[in-house]
Amino acid sequence: MKANPRTEAAILEVLSQVVERASSGDVDGAATLFADDPDVFLLGSGVDEARTGKAAIREQIMRDLNQSEALSWILSPQTISAAGSVAWTSGDVVVRVTMGGRTMDIPHRLTTVLECRDGAWRIQQLHLSFANGAQVVGQSYPTNLEAVADAVGRERVDLQARTAPDGTVTLLFTDIEGSTQMAEQLGDLRWLALLREHNAIVREQIAQYGGFEVKTIGDAFMVAFGSARRALLCAIGIQQGISRHGADHREQAMRVRIGLHAGEPVREGNDFHGRSVVFASRITGEASGGEILVSALLRELTESAGDVQFDAGREVVLKGLTGTHHVFPVRLA
Repeated sequence: MKANPRTEAAILEVLSQVVERASSGDVDGAATLFADDPDVFLLGSGVDEARTGKAAIREQIMRDLNQSEALSWILSPQTISAAGSVAWTSGDVVVRVTMGGRTMDIPHRLTTVLECRDGAWRIQQLHLSFANGAQVVGQSYPTNLEAVADAVGRERVDLQARTAPDGTVTLLFTDIEGSTQMAEQLGDLRWLALLREHNAIVREQIAQYGGFEVKTIGDAFMVAFGSARRALLCAIGIQQGISRHGADHREQAMRVRIGLHAGEPVREGNDFHGRSVVFASRITGEASGGEILVSALLRELTESAGDVQFDAGREVVLKGLTGTHHVFPVRLA
């Protein structure tokens, strides 16, 4: 049931104090607003941000502050309900973080459970989450590439305008190698900042070579091109950009896997979205970090120009596709 005005005001004061004290760096003051119970709980948006007990919660607040140059919360209106000595809230909060001289506003959802003891409300549970975690924070999981391909199939994206004169479409997939481990090591805020830099590098090359961003989930991109050569040059540009970023930020160096395949003439959406998308995503899954791997057909379409060299091919088995398939790494300078 909706809290009465007096209870609502008291709870809003607790939430505001948590935000104010955490934002000002008063870690001990923020921790005092949590209950003293041993099972008091904070669940953050990162993969390792489940904290039980006030000492662990204090450690998490300190970690968030240490990850950034400046950190503050901006509370939106909260919905507050109560039953007796227990209350619960839900609403939005923007976490404003400054890292590397750049300030980002990161929208979160905030839910809390509070209990009133001796006239004072204290937080028993606090949960921060993203509205769509995979897209927003880029938490990677082993099926990111498959998720992109599946989503494209479900949404029946129309790529007719992206075809070459012969009716083929070249598909490019990217994926950060070991992104789950990187997210755990860097922490939520640093990983999000790094992911945004990665996305900027990828999108800059997509724009330069006339690609169409079909879908992105987590740290995986699917891009369509009407030209096989432009797609390949885009892939090379992405790897060069990622390499330059790693040279300047060695503690946050990324390794990106890229795979490309040129699809058969597009006659029916289901046919195209079925085999060609899966084929391209599976090739990407076979690539190592820092490698560009292409199908035999893509190599045929691009090698005659002579400006891109390929290393010796290898035979691979691609999940869900019969037989073995010949794939070729691009020789990078």
